[in-house]
Amino acid sequence: MIKIDINLVFTIINLIVLYLLMKKFLFGPIIGVMEKRKSMIDEQFASAEKTTTEANQLKGQYEDALKSAKEESFSIVEQAKDEAKVQADSIVKRANDQAGQILEKARRDISTEQEAAMKAMEGKVAELAMDAASRIMGKKNDEAQDMSLYDQFLEGAGDPHDRDVH
Repeated sequence: MIKIDINLVFTIINLIVLYLLMKKFLFGPIIGVMEKRKSMIDEQFASAEKTTTEANQLKGQYEDALKSAKEESFSIVEQAKDEAKVQADSIVKRANDQAGQILEKARRDISTEQEAAMKAMEGKVAELAMDAASRIMGKKNDEAQDMSLYDQFLEGAGDPHDRDVH
């Protein structure tokens, strides 16, 4: 049969008491600290995940804002180019209009001066023709007779304003 020694019973009782005391004063606080640490780590992971999510959202917002700013700057540049082209076209058109007006005025001035020169030349030619005719005839005519001879000469020669070129 099994013989139970009293020392063995005390040893078992001591072990059970030691286990209960360790469980109460050692394992309990250690498990509590470990649970607190685990919950703190879980909170840090959750906080890190939340921060990462917020950072990604902010990054997306910044990228959208940057894209929008790039599009807006491109739009502004295009608008400025269009306005510059319109202004350049307007300036060129005004310059061409002014040049056309100056050219037209110059043509009118030339035409006026040409007509004045033709009239002056007409008078000189008439004077020379009368002088030559009077020398040929050997006598001096009066002015009325000279003008009638001149008019006859012009009718025979043609109008100096005729521009009929063959």
